[in-house]
Amino acid sequence: MNATITRDSASHAIIFATAFPAPGKERQWEQAIGDLIRTSMTFPGHQGSMVLKPESVDQPHYRVITRFDTMENMRRWYGSDERREKVSQLEPLQIQPAEVKHLTGFETWFTPPETIGLVATPPKYKMAMVVWIAVYLTVLPLIATLRPWFSSMPPLVASAILAAISVASMTWIVLPALTWCFRGWLYPKSPPSSQ
Repeated sequence: MNATITRDSASHAIIFATAFPAPGKERQWEQAIGDLIRTSMTFPGHQGSMVLKPESVDQPHYRVITRFDTMENMRRWYGSDERREKVSQLEPLQIQPAEVKHLTGFETWFTPPETIGLVATPPKYKMAMVVWIAVYLTVLPLIATLRPWFSSMPPLVASAILAAISVASMTWIVLPALTWCFRGWLYPKSPPSSQ
């Protein structure tokens, strides 16, 4: 299965793949992808995998998402003999090679896993607006609340700690919440085409 290795803003590495099992071989393909995922879990830095099944007969593809903690650990898995062996077992069960989507920078925050390959990444001005709101809601209150606790520390150390807390809060709490709140604006549904 072909895939693209990407790095997101939180220094994780992710493989996104859209796969096309051959009709009638879906069960065998699912077993084979399960073997591939179980093998990937034995490699250092593996942080989880997700297989999203087709939503309808009109979209018979599967989406497979695998995350590692660093690019180095991702490359170790991606270039391994174990992975090549498992991928070779998938090939006769597919009607075509997997398709991939490249994501970089903030785009990984704004691409819900369930829509990869189906929905375009939002325009950069929309991403910038949501990130600005996240920074405003996260950084300013954290500085106001936590700065007195760090007043006895050297300024560079205190700033580094505050920055780490801010980035973690935005990555795992604030940006996912804002992406959900603004999902209608970020991912507007296309109007029905006139016949």
